[in-house]
Amino acid sequence: MKKQDFEKKIKQSLRQSPATVNKNHFESTILLARAEASRKQGRERISFTHFLAMQIKFIGWKFWVVQGCFLFVISCMLFPFYEYMKNPQHMAKLLFCISILVFMTALPFIYRSAHYQMQEIESVTRFSSVKLLIAELIVIGIGDIFMLSGIFFTALIKTSLQADSAILYLCFPFLLVCGCCLFMLGHFTPKDFFIGSMGLCSFLVFVFAIAPAHYGFLFQQSFSVKWVIICALLTAFCTQQFRHIMYDSLYVEMQII
Repeated sequence: MKKQDFEKKIKQSLRQSPATVNKNHFESTILLARAEASRKQGRERISFTHFLAMQIKFIGWKFWVVQGCFLFVISCMLFPFYEYMKNPQHMAKLLFCISILVFMTALPFIYRSAHYQMQEIESVTRFSSVKLLIAELIVIGIGDIFMLSGIFFTALIKTSLQADSAILYLCFPFLLVCGCCLFMLGHFTPKDFFIGSMGLCSFLVFVFAIAPAHYGFLFQQSFSVKWVIICALLTAFCTQQFRHIMYDSLYVEMQII
């Protein structure tokens, strides 16, 4: 279309009389809008506890089923390695790696929103993406506790490990990767968080797997006072990073980058 023709069309449009408004339809629209606004104000607002229960109902149980299957597979895999498990140092290495794998099962679940590009929708909902993330982390935490407990009791029943050693071999690597990954979750974009977390966990599994079984600093230890302090410091760091995600981080902004 030429410039002159375009200008002519604009002038013709401006000369046209404005569209008439049907007064009855206009008043009906106002009444419907007022009714909708009044209904919205009277709507019951659900609490975060109720929202968490809904998350468990719709998605949480699926994640727990996956974790339960993982626990079943781990328990079955311990039978072929019965001779290997007679050596406490070998069993320590195995528990170190398993505890990290337990945490790794949660990474795809956390990254799910970014993978399906749902961040923009979640950021404008009643419970924002941060609160949705907190609910997901709580669901993950509950599942991880049951997973580690199941592995702990399985190790006590099927091996000669002492309870304090089994607790150390499960808690220390788990808290280590948990603290590092929560830090990345609060400071990195979703893609960088997922890649960094998977890379870190895979690297630690590889390091613990190839480390000499006689390495006394890790694989010949019990839950002594120094390890209690180390695990307490890691727990405090995880708590601080969790609080940072809730109140101080730019999680919502990073979701839509």
